[in-house]
Amino acid sequence: MAKEIGQRTGQLTPLLSLVWKLQQSADELLADKCGAGLSQIRILAALDKSIPRSQSHVAHSLGQTEANVSRQLRAMKKDGLVHIVKNKKDHRQRDVSLSPKGYRIYAKAEQALSHHEKGLLSTMSRSEARDFQDQIGSLLHIL
Repeated sequence: MAKEIGQRTGQLTPLLSLVWKLQQSADELLADKCGAGLSQIRILAALDKSIPRSQSHVAHSLGQTEANVSRQLRAMKKDGLVHIVKNKKDHRQRDVSLSPKGYRIYAKAEQALSHHEKGLLSTMSRSEARDFQDQIGSLLHIL
């Protein structure tokens, strides 16, 4: 992490602090409302609703290692959230798809996160919330 001018070593920037706090808040909310954490919901989001995806595709789309995604997927399979089968063309690869339960959990998570976001934005005026969302959109476009 690059040190900003006038910033003490080890102190997070406000933006990074916000990102981490939002992740923690989302993780706690999802665990409570859906019984799945943010990492699992991100994997469910990376899966197409009807087309199986390879574990490597999921890992790449999330910017995670295949080993990390593989560990998560094993737990998610055990919980009945995903189906994992050997790829018909390459038996070394595994194809992953959402189970009906995984789809329901993901839909519930989307709703919970949307409601949570609306609650956070309700602390601002409409124009402030709109400007904030525009600024977020600009940052996401840069990244």
